[in-house]
Amino acid sequence: MTNRTIKAVELFFQEGASDKVYNATIVADDGAYTVQVSWGRRGSTLNEGAKAVRVGLAAAEKKFESLVREKTNKGYQRVSSESRPAAVAPPVGEGSGSKAPRARAKVGHAAQLLTPIEDDQLDRFLADDAMVAQQKIDGMRVIAHVGAEIMVTNRDGQRATVDRRAFDGLSYLPHGTIVDGELLDDGYWLFDLLQLGGDDVRQLGYVERWNLLDGELEPALTGGVRVVPVAVGRARKRKLHARLRTAGAEGMVFKHRDAPYSAGRPSSGGPQRKHKFVKTADVVIVENAGNAYLMAVRDGRSQFVVGKVFAGTTNTTRKALDTALGRGEHPVCEVQYLYATDDHQLFQPVFLRVRDDKPSDQCRRDQLVTTCRTVIV
Repeated sequence: MTNRTIKAVELFFQEGASDKVYNATIVADDGAYTVQVSWGRRGSTLNEGAKAVRVGLAAAEKKFESLVREKTNKGYQRVSSESRPAAVAPPVGEGSGSKAPRARAKVGHAAQLLTPIEDDQLDRFLADDAMVAQQKIDGMRVIAHVGAEIMVTNRDGQRATVDRRAFDGLSYLPHGTIVDGELLDDGYWLFDLLQLGGDDVRQLGYVERWNLLDGELEPALTGGVRVVPVAVGRARKRKLHARLRTAGAEGMVFKHRDAPYSAGRPSSGGPQRKHKFVKTADVVIVENAGNAYLMAVRDGRSQFVVGKVFAGTTNTTRKALDTALGRGEHPVCEVQYLYATDDHQLFQPVFLRVRDDKPSDQCRRDQLVTTCRTVIV
């Protein structure tokens, strides 16, 4: 019998502004099994996809249980006679999120996060004298609190697991100082200041905070702790942009010179923005790997896997890809990515389109572009 349901579950999550569902079903299909999923805001048209395509029953059940476990660990609840979605989501702290395992305690400040700009907005930000610019650094975002010991927290204000020796260069700063930056292999790069000794400086404009960081604190920094340079004015911003492009950097950030430090990320806009230097590549879709589509390129006569992609796919494109894979085909697709790692894995890939006009043997490994992770000074 075709398309017979073997097992199914309906899950929901309600709390504050969140009111969403996640459904999973194991379907028998001519001797094989597929795990079909749908998700989205309750009452809206749901996204659809497959987490395993025409696999054995044991593999399908393993994927199904893994999905249910992942979602319930985040607070999703099973729809049952005892548990059903409310007409209106309950307040924060009283809904599904309160049923998730306890998160790590917040012991420090949450970080200010950036919102993206598109290519067609770049010239405006380069020309805007109210915005200053810096290199976008791809490291580990951490906030360091200077005291008798250095306490290091992540972007959410939770204690971070890091090698504390990387922060020894902060030891001469006044106790009570709090700095924000990115941890790279070559050290800790500072780009913002939240507190100088006992003085909270978050309400100062960004340029004022950076001047304190560079003028008051930089002379006391030692070891691998340094300050990220800032470009002020149109000419210097354009020069920085050209240097970053030439060096193969990840991108650049723009910060309003007079804006205070504000934790979190706005839903759109905001005083701190980021622009990523994205690339594109043509890849072969090898299989539906359960949580995304496995991509590969040609490396001589052999096939080289470059990661998985899910972002950018839609109900229509996922059905088309799954249908082609089910026929034994391996479609060629164009993807956008931020950069290729040193071992040629695509970082932050986004599906763009199917390339019916390109044969798979032209999807070559030498098209991939790596990035420069060194801070340009």
